[in-house]
Formats: sequence, structure tokens, C-alpha cells
Amino acid sequence: MTTDVGEYGVYHGSEMHLHITGSIGASLVPWWIHWFRHINQDVVVNASISRGASRFVTKDAIAGLCNGHVWEDEWDDAKSEDWRQGRTGDSDCIIVFPASLDSVMRLAQGRSDSPALMMMQVTNLPIILCEAIPVINSVIEHWRDILLERPNVTTAPPVVGIKATDRDSQETGFNLPGAIAMANELIDASREGDGVD
Repeated sequence: MTTDVGEYGVYHGSEMHLHITGSIGASLVPWWIHWFRHINQDVVVNASISRGASRFVTKDAIAGLCNGHVWEDEWDDAKSEDWRQGRTGDSDCIIVFPASLDSVMRLAQGRSDSPALMMMQVTNLPIILCEAIPVINSVIEHWRDILLERPNVTTAPPVVGIKATDRDSQETGFNLPGAIAMANELIDASREGDGVD
């Protein structure tokens, strides 16, 4: 039996790419992929897993839940070379979930020392960052602002979550439903732009 969820969590594209980075939130990603695919049964979900994320989640767990390409963010595991073209398969967007502080800083600095980072540096696809950043200071804010100058990069709206360390409440961008809503806006806008002469 499928529950009618209305538009909540419904993805307007046909394929997406999740890049999973090294935050403890990565341990929750399998559940979120399961949730997403329950609502979007015909959407292809591709995924890449950073070395840091592999401390919290395995490639086997992600591959068991995804129905697209799944690879570790290592040169010898990214068998398909789609990432050289800025995508995996026919993905409509890239969602970095969770986006650790290290991954946000590396992306902001133009680093391309892994297949997924190179994919995100060269892509024109929308990139939505689900930030899992413990604090914001002037250095972090500086690099985030530079990254967000890219017209195809945005952040998921923050939600209140519980910190793993002391169980206090804190705002977090670890928000897949919010990221999907942002992706839908960007995908819809790009389709409208395609129709303009």
C-alpha cells in the first residue's frame, strides 16, 4: 500500500546523483534513499561515496538501495567516466548529502582531486548542498560565499536537528526533502529556459 504524500518528496526529474561525504549523518543516508525511492519509484538514483563517508556507511549498503551507478569516490572505482562530463548517467542534479565541512571547503577552493569533486567542478547541473557544518566562522563563511556565487550551487533550507555529540538542538542543512524541493525549482527553471528562443 502506498500512502499519498502529495508533492512532499516528489522529484520532478528522472535521475539524480547523491554524493555522500564524511559526516556522521552519512549513517542515515540508506534510510533516506529508501524513503526517496518509495515516493519516486521510477527515478534512477546514482551515488558516490567519499572516503570519509565510508567510515559511516558502506558501498554495499548504498548499492543495495540505489538503482543506478554507485561508486566510491576513488579514481579506480569510478568505472564509468560520465563524471568527466559533469554527471553520472542522465542525472538532472547532484545533491551532496550530507555535505561535510571538508567537502564544502574543497569544492569552494576549486579542488578536483577525486572523481566526484571533478564532476562537481565541471558540471552545469544544479548542485544542492545539504550542509552538515558544526559551526560557522569568518573563514568558513568566506569560502561558502565564494562557492554560492556559482549560479548552479545552492544549499538546502536548514531544519532543526539533534547534534550527535551532546543531543542539543541545532540548525542543520541535512535536509533531503528540502534539497529535493530546491532541485525541483532549479530543474523546472532550466526546462523553462530551454523553451526560450
